[in-house]
Amino acid sequence: MRVSVGDASLTNILARQGADLRGQVQRAAQEVASGKYADIGATLRGDFSPLLAIDASLSRFSAYRSTATDAAVQAAAQQSAIAGLSQLASGISTALMGARDVSTPAQVNTLAADARGRLASAVGLLNTQASGRAVFSGQATDTAPLGSPDDMLTALQTAAVGATTAGQVVAAVTSWFNDPLGFGTFYQGGAGLSPIPIAPGESAELSTTALDPAIRDTLAGLAMAALLDRGALAADPAERARLAASAGENLTRGAEDRITLSARIGTVEAQIESARTRNSAEESALGILRSDIGSVDPYEAATRLETVRAQLESLYLVTARVSRLSLTEYIR
Repeated sequence: MRVSVGDASLTNILARQGADLRGQVQRAAQEVASGKYADIGATLRGDFSPLLAIDASLSRFSAYRSTATDAAVQAAAQQSAIAGLSQLASGISTALMGARDVSTPAQVNTLAADARGRLASAVGLLNTQASGRAVFSGQATDTAPLGSPDDMLTALQTAAVGATTAGQVVAAVTSWFNDPLGFGTFYQGGAGLSPIPIAPGESAELSTTALDPAIRDTLAGLAMAALLDRGALAADPAERARLAASAGENLTRGAEDRITLSARIGTVEAQIESARTRNSAEESALGILRSDIGSVDPYEAATRLETVRAQLESLYLVTARVSRLSLTEYIR
C-alpha cells in the first residue's frame, strides 16, 4: 500500500474516520434495538409541524379522558343515590298508605320511627361524595348539600306549629319544601354544574342537585311521616294515621318522577361511555401515527448497521496494516 501523507496526518485521518464510523454503528444499533430513529429532527428534515399537531391532539384527548372519567364517576354516584332513594321510598309507602284503615296507634308509631330512619338514610345518600366531591351540591363540590335530618325536622316542626289536622301538616311541609326560604335555605350547595366537556364538541349535562323536584318531593314524603316520630298530632291518633297515609301517597306519586330522573342520568351515563370509547379509539390511532413517524424500517436499519460495521472493520484492517498491528491489539 502506497501512502502519500505523513504518518501523523494519516493517524489523525484514520482516528477521525474511526470515531465517525463508531458513532454511526452506535446510532444504527440503537435504531435496530428501539425501532426509532436516533435523530428524529433529521428524519423530518427539521419540519416538526406534523409531530407537534399530533402531540397537541393527544394532549386534548388526555384532557377529555380525565374529564370524561370524572363525569362518569359523578353520574354513577348520582344514579346509585337515586336508586337508593327509590328503595327507601318504595319500602315504606305501601305500609304508610294502609295506616289510615288498619293500623293501631302502636303501628303508626313504628312506621313513624322507620320513616325517620329512612329520612336520615336519604339525607346520607344525597350527601354522597365521589372522588372527594359532593355529587348533589352542584358547583359547591366541597360542601355537603344537606344538613342533618334532625335540623330539617326541627325546621318543619316550626313551620307546622299550630297545625291540628293531617291536611294542615301536609300543607306546612309542602310549603316549606317549595319555599326558597325554607328548603331552599336548608340546601347548602350551589347552582348546577356547567356542562362537562367529554369529547371534541360534546359535553355531558350533570346539573342535578338536591333541589331537584323528584328529590325534594321524596324528602317531603319521608319527612311528613318522620314528624310523627317527633310527636306531631300527638293528641289525635286518627289524624296521625291520616298523616301517615298522606305521606305514603306522596311517596307513591313521586315514584314516576324518580324513575324519570334516573332515566335522565342513565342517558348521560350512556353518552359518556360512548364518548370515552370514541376518544380511546382516536387516541390509539393518533398514538400509532405518532409512533410511525419516528419508526425506522427494521430491514433498512439492520442493513445500514451491517454496512457500517463492515466499513469499520475495513478501517481497522487499514489501520492495522499501517500500524503493523492486529485488530486485537488496536482494540486494546
